[in-house]
Amino acid sequence: MKVSVCIPVYNGEKYITQAIESVLSQTYKDYELLIVDNHSTDHTLEKVRRFSDARIRLVKNEKNYGMSENWNICLRRAQGEYIQLLCADDFLKPECLEEKAGILEKYPDTALVFSASHVVDARGKAVLKRRPFRGRLICDGRKMAEMSFRRGNIYGEPSNVMFRRTAAGKAGEFTDSLFYSVDWDYWIRLSMQGRVAYTERFLTSFRISATSATSGLVRQFGKMRRDDRMFGKRVRQTAGLPVTGTDILIHEIIINTGLVAKAVFCMGVNRKYRRDSA
Repeated sequence: MKVSVCIPVYNGEKYITQAIESVLSQTYKDYELLIVDNHSTDHTLEKVRRFSDARIRLVKNEKNYGMSENWNICLRRAQGEYIQLLCADDFLKPECLEEKAGILEKYPDTALVFSASHVVDARGKAVLKRRPFRGRLICDGRKMAEMSFRRGNIYGEPSNVMFRRTAAGKAGEFTDSLFYSVDWDYWIRLSMQGRVAYTERFLTSFRISATSATSGLVRQFGKMRRDDRMFGKRVRQTAGLPVTGTDILIHEIIINTGLVAKAVFCMGVNRKYRRDSA
């Protein structure tokens, strides 16, 4: 198959059904759906087993390996030429795989492709649009990585990127030394393996909910700051991205401002949801 859609999940019973259904409703059909359960203690497995589609492959970890390692198990088990991560809280638009796989097919020197996306609340209602560029863009991966280091994670959340398995083999695996920036660190390393493509079509939805990892981190601002400092070191030492003192200063100003804004936004969305549900 061409595409491996990988859902790493731990205690995702609330939204896993919607995530799976969003994959099974894709206009593009040449894919496998690999679900790696990280030793869930809720009804996640029960909900996954309700689906009988032959393209679904379930891997059950014998213990919880942590978020990053579970993502790495997805990389190791994926069989497709292209890999699309999908967090269990999120969902794809029906044309997501067709659009992204089509771009990777057309531009064989492209390591990854990402798109515009929606941020949604716990009910799945769009509350924010993320569109970093206008129109389709194909550019040098190193330049995109440098731009991202200055401007922030323009690639988007883990569910927003499709990449070549061959590029992943060169970039390595997700690190367990980061949490908040683990996907951003990986997108930069992947970008160094070739060109990067972007489409302004809204193809993924990222959920802000009381149970999401992002929601938990907005209450741990200090941890987010420490995580970003480690990320800056990795960009220079591991990814080999040449950044100057000016780059680092601009990065810290933008990221610190963005962390505050994101914390306020996430808490506001969660408060509204709890109020509407009361």
